[in-house]
Amino acid sequence: MWFELRKEDLGFAGRAPVVHVSEAEVAAPRPQVFAAFTEPGCWRHWFPNVRAASYTSPPPYGVGTIRAAHVGGTYWMEEMIAWEESARWAWTVTHASVPFAKAQVEAFEFMDAGGETRVRWTLALEPRLLARLATPFAPGIVSRLFRRATHNLGVYLQDNSPDGRAAAG
Repeated sequence: MWFELRKEDLGFAGRAPVVHVSEAEVAAPRPQVFAAFTEPGCWRHWFPNVRAASYTSPPPYGVGTIRAAHVGGTYWMEEMIAWEESARWAWTVTHASVPFAKAQVEAFEFMDAGGETRVRWTLALEPRLLARLATPFAPGIVSRLFRRATHNLGVYLQDNSPDGRAAAG
């Protein structure tokens, strides 16, 4: 069963009832980190609980592209709302297999950080009951999840580079 979510734009982060922002650094240059984020097939190797992800839209990929993701035991359909090379990438969730939110936007910003990449993840949502129940714990959970994911990504990029330097795989 699918639950439909209201499509939103990047401005939703400024008006959403719940917004979580986390930042972490990835031990790799910004273009390589951005490439890994926008390659859905590699998410399962570094983002916890992602079992599979893929674009369902034909290339070229950009704003308007649809991505399907299987995370833990849940399924998500996402429409890209920002795709600025090596700078910003974001989606609005259009459908989910769980009644988590009425609207949800996730945005990632990529910044140089002395040979590494600082990534800011903004998770904005209008929660349904399921998400409201987790509200007191969400900031810590989101922050730990993102730190783990970005650490895993740095290791993944290092391990999958032919010359031992970080590269998207």
